[in-house]
Order: sequence, then C-alpha cells, then structure tokens
Amino acid sequence: MTDNTPTHESRIARRSVLATIGLSTVGLAGCTSNTDSEPSNNSSEDGSGLDTEDSDVFANVEMNDKNLEVEVTEESTTEVITLRDPDGEIFDQDSLEGDTEVAFEILGRYEDDIATGEYELVALESRGSDDPIDSTTITLDAECTITDVFWAAENPDMDWEKRSSAWDAHAAIIIENKGTIPSLLTELEWAGAPVAHLQSKDAQSYYHEVRLPPGETTVYSEGPVYRTQNSIQSLDCSEYDTEPMTVTAVTQVGPDPSYTQQIEYGGEQSCELAIVESSTDGGEN
Repeated sequence: MTDNTPTHESRIARRSVLATIGLSTVGLAGCTSNTDSEPSNNSSEDGSGLDTEDSDVFANVEMNDKNLEVEVTEESTTEVITLRDPDGEIFDQDSLEGDTEVAFEILGRYEDDIATGEYELVALESRGSDDPIDSTTITLDAECTITDVFWAAENPDMDWEKRSSAWDAHAAIIIENKGTIPSLLTELEWAGAPVAHLQSKDAQSYYHEVRLPPGETTVYSEGPVYRTQNSIQSLDCSEYDTEPMTVTAVTQVGPDPSYTQQIEYGGEQSCELAIVESSTDGGEN
C-alpha cells in the first residue's frame, strides 16, 4: 500500500517493477480474500479457449496464468511459431524444439499497456522462412467494468480484514471482465475520497497486483477509503455537501474503468457519510 498521490510516472514505474519481479499469481477460484496477491474470483476457470477451428495446424490456444499457450497438432511440421500484434509487428516468436506447445508471456511484460485486438499466429518450418505452413487469427481483449463499490460499514458481513482498527472505512470493488483474456489490476485511484479530503489531497492511490480473468473479481482495498479521522485530525464535514468520489482501476490490458459514488457529508461533532447515488463510467485508455 502506498499513500502517494498518483502520477503518470508512478504508474509506469510500478508496472516496470511488476514485470521485473514477475507476477504473484494464485488459483483463481475459491474463497474471497482481502490480500492483493490472492484475489477472489467468481469465474469458474481462467482459460479463454480461444477459437482456432479455422486451422488444421493449431490444435489449441488458451490463456494460462500470464502466458498465452499455443499447441499444434502432432502431425504438423511446424518448428517455429510467430505471434504478430494488431499492427502486424512481431510480438513474440519461439521454437517448438521437438515439443508441440509454446508459451508467449502476455501479462507482466515491460510494456506499459498491452495492445488489444486481433493477433495473428503464424506456423513456420524454420526461423526466417517466408512460406508459412498455416496461420490463424485470435482476439486478445480484456473488457473490464467496475460494476459495484462496497463500503465496509454498510456491508459488515463481507470478508473484511477486521483486525484493522479502521476496517469499517475500507472499500471493495467488483470488476467484471467480459474479454477473452485476463487483465492485470495495478492500481486503484480514489479521486474525491473522504480519506483524500482528510489529507487535503485530490485523490488517494493504492497499488495492487490482482489478475482479472474473464468473469467477476472482488478486490478488497487495504486503504481506509471512507476514513474521516485519524490520530492527528478529523475532517470538517461542514465544508462539504454532496461530493463525487470516483474510483479508477488502472489495468494493463484494455481501458481503465471507473465508477462514481455521490457521497453526502453531514454531522456536527463527527462526520456522517451516506452514499446517495452510484454509476459506472466509461473506461479510459
């Protein structure tokens, strides 16, 4: 968790670190968890089963963990497989070396973002060959939407980390990925959050490392998003009326979705918050 106001440079630096150390990934089905490295996912499986029915050479293509796994038929004479991006440039290339399967790393690469769209898999007899044995087109896309944001104080039965003294100020978000491959959540930016007002900032940012496979994923923020007081100071709610709070999920694949809540501030001796309206916003690249 980092309490610095988010900047463009911090996003790129964070993603470079993730690419360098590799992703911490876990089984994607099971119980909810409030740790960033063990997200809760409601989807039953992670693989996308990308369609290759138009090919006589490519037997199976699917996402597994952070890799795109490509399998060719045993009868194929393929020795090299090339993956080309939507611009036609070589994204990656690998030799089978007597096997029938190669893996291309998609998540965790050094790029700031992974281009989405139609990729071409090309089967070659050797490196540098100009005569492909076969090719097939697959769509690599992650279409993430924040469908809900929960405040712990209003949802105490959820799986919060209640050992924290400020657990009831925490938040959880539901992210739905309608794409064909996973994305990676690297950061949640909470613009206009009560905890940001408390610190006289426009926004509060917390870093995450959560894979978002196709389906729904619950992400618990360890930061006290709805906090209005700490050991040093308290928020003067009389300075606010009804204010928007917008959370933006910074993702590695696909647009960055956001979600806005209208929060009503009230009370005299202590702050009283109420969520009066919520809406899903369009994603930004």
